[in-house]
Amino acid sequence: MTHSVHVSARGAKRLKSGHPWVFANEIKESVRDLPAGGTVDVHAPTGGFIGRGYANAKSLIAIRLLTRSKRQDIDDAQFYIAKLRSALSYRERVYPDRQSLRLVHAEGDGLPGLVIDRYGDALAVQLTTLGMECRKEVLQEALNVVFKPSGAVLRNDSAVRKLEGLPLERTDWFGDVPESVDVDEFGVKFRIALHAGQKTGHFFDQADNRRFAGSLCKGGRVLDVYANTGGWALHALHNGAKEAIVVDKSESTCGLAAANADLNGFGEQMQVINDEGKKTLQYIVSAGERFDAVVLDPPAFAKTKKVVQSALRGYTEINALGLTLVRPGGFFFPSSCSYHVSEEDYLRTVHTAALEVGRTLRIVRRGQQSADHPVVPGIPETRYLKSFAIHVTT
Repeated sequence: MTHSVHVSARGAKRLKSGHPWVFANEIKESVRDLPAGGTVDVHAPTGGFIGRGYANAKSLIAIRLLTRSKRQDIDDAQFYIAKLRSALSYRERVYPDRQSLRLVHAEGDGLPGLVIDRYGDALAVQLTTLGMECRKEVLQEALNVVFKPSGAVLRNDSAVRKLEGLPLERTDWFGDVPESVDVDEFGVKFRIALHAGQKTGHFFDQADNRRFAGSLCKGGRVLDVYANTGGWALHALHNGAKEAIVVDKSESTCGLAAANADLNGFGEQMQVINDEGKKTLQYIVSAGERFDAVVLDPPAFAKTKKVVQSALRGYTEINALGLTLVRPGGFFFPSSCSYHVSEEDYLRTVHTAALEVGRTLRIVRRGQQSADHPVVPGIPETRYLKSFAIHVTT
């Protein structure tokens, strides 16, 4: 039997605007009575049906909606088969030639708590909520029907699972999962370790931005800091850059970056430095080095609202260092994946940094996450990535 609740007027207003989250303090009935991971129908204060989702009384987000229809059963594999087919159809239209990309982007595809990346025939899956964890069996059935993968690995090591009362794990889920797989991103090859690395193995969200940045680097010398597996530098070299230096503090990630350079035939042109980003930037500035393009793609500086001001200071500091290293006439590619830092606030850190180091800028392109990480207007949390291509004129 489906549990039912009523929400406050504030909660109902947000849900009707297209947002799928119900916070615990917006539920009129006792939150403790919510079925753990179970199905819940959500009603307006006056009783009108709003939507159906799953619950977790231990989470601040107590209910996440999956449908606005009373006729849809969110415990039936057919429901997920339809959702996954829709997600796949969308990606086949926006990226018809790509075999490796993000297939499901949680709220962006109407499936809160579910993230799926495809690497050739294999899938890397994150279940970040109790509701999705409770539906693993029907999800597996749906994945096999729609995607027909050779196998799937669970990358359930996101800290978000702790907020849901779930353990962290990395493990094979079903089928045959290789240790690594080679994928193609607009002509650049990456070797992905499906059981290692960050997130689900590869940052597909920057793919379009990397591709554009690379097109501006022909003949140049490139510095890629917080480089992860070297994606920005590899796209630059693919587009004719003369040489690239990549910097990352993870030793294992640096190993993957070097392997990717060899995989693309750029082993002699790409230098890999295993060190902390800001520290390395300071050293390179003191050494008087200059580059035709500098990329700064750090991890999120602000994971909560409380640290936004500190994050903005941090962004200003590294952007000032990065801009110092760009030759006049070169390009600067800064990014922030902190949802809590707005695009305008982040751009302000770039402008402030430019004033501090006496550089003049003009924006070539404002970027966001790639189209396989869809943005939903009614869910501002689905737009988190800010990425700029900037011409440093003087």
